[in-house]
This record gives sequence, C-alpha cells and structure tokens, in this order.
Amino acid sequence: MRKLLTLLFVAFLVAAEGRVCFFFSPERKIEIVGKVVKIEENQSFCRSDYFVVITLKDRRGREFKVYVSPAWFFTERPGLGEEIKIKGSYSQNNRTLVIAEWIYSRGEKFLLRDSRGFPLWGGRKRRFGKERRRSKGKWVKR
Repeated sequence: MRKLLTLLFVAFLVAAEGRVCFFFSPERKIEIVGKVVKIEENQSFCRSDYFVVITLKDRRGREFKVYVSPAWFFTERPGLGEEIKIKGSYSQNNRTLVIAEWIYSRGEKFLLRDSRGFPLWGGRKRRFGKERRRSKGKWVKR
C-alpha cells in the first residue's frame, strides 16, 4: 500500500510539472499599475486550462505575470500597450506571479474575485459579502 501511495504521489508531481499553482491570499495583496506587454490565452493554472494571463510592466521596469480568469469569463480585454491597474494576491514564492482580484482599465473596474479571493465565475452563490456570482464577467462603472 505504501509503495502504491508513493507511486501515485510521484505521478501527481510529474503531471503537475510545468503548471503554475498557488492560492489567493488576502494577506498578500498588491496593487500594480503598468502597461500590458503580453496577453496569453490557454495557459495552465492549477487544475484549469484556458486561463488568460496578462504580462504587465510597471514604471520601474519589473514584469508581473497576472493570472486573470478562465478565457470565457474575461472577454473584454485591455489592448497591448494600454496602462491598467490591478489588485491581486502575489505568490508566496515569487512576488511577480499574481492572481487578479480586479482590473481597472478605461475608467471601468472588472471584478474577478470577491475580497476573500473566491472567483466570481464559481458555481455557488457567495452567502457572505456584497459580491455575487456572475455568469459572465461584468464591467462596473466607477
């Protein structure tokens, strides 16, 4: 039994190799203002494929990889070279990897997660807090 568990664990590690996986932590929030350098679709994130990933370059020249949401949820995307502001949670191991909570672009705010980090594209309604589940992403006028 022990050998089987060890083998399954090794198989899991091999299958997960190459995937970025970290969790949203309200204690590690960061706001970034920067220009969009790259927008990628179909990126792997944890157990999900088809994530939108935006690469931002801030004014000091640092690049951040921002994991936004599944591609079907984030349909109105900023353009290359556009300056945007994001708020999200950075990875404990690498501050340049960020999970977005919201994105502010063109005078509008795109909500992706509630303040605790639960995705708004999830299947359940959130009982606590003011945000509710949405079937598709929605821009909120500020």
